[in-house]
Amino acid sequence: MVVCKCKKATKLYCFVHKVPVCGECICAPEHQICVIRTYSEWVIDGEYDWPPKCCLCRVELDEGTGSQTTRLGCLHVIHTSCLVSHIKSFPSHTAPAGYVCPGCSTSIWPPKNVKDSASRLHSKLKEAIMQESLDS
Repeated sequence: MVVCKCKKATKLYCFVHKVPVCGECICAPEHQICVIRTYSEWVIDGEYDWPPKCCLCRVELDEGTGSQTTRLGCLHVIHTSCLVSHIKSFPSHTAPAGYVCPGCSTSIWPPKNVKDSASRLHSKLKEAIMQESLDS
């Protein structure tokens, strides 16, 4: 465990800014498209691709250009419009718990046993899906 700037213990680490981030701080604008993984992953191999790409359309993500992005529970970043399209591709009877990341096939929702990445991340993800669905 490491300590985020807001004094919360966390396992997450921003590879770009080289700082620990908790479930609240991961949603801050400065980490919107950052490569976030666990601290132990950074210690083992701190290499990453920059700029990152949307995990569905593979287009490079730009910071501050107004392109709406959403961070998934697996920590991948996706254009919010791509996320909604991806969700709409599932059969209509698919429960939200069955939605998986197009990049790694794990649930889009933060794991319940990871408290620090589940807090604000879960609500921001739900909010993005709901807002984009209403706008479409």
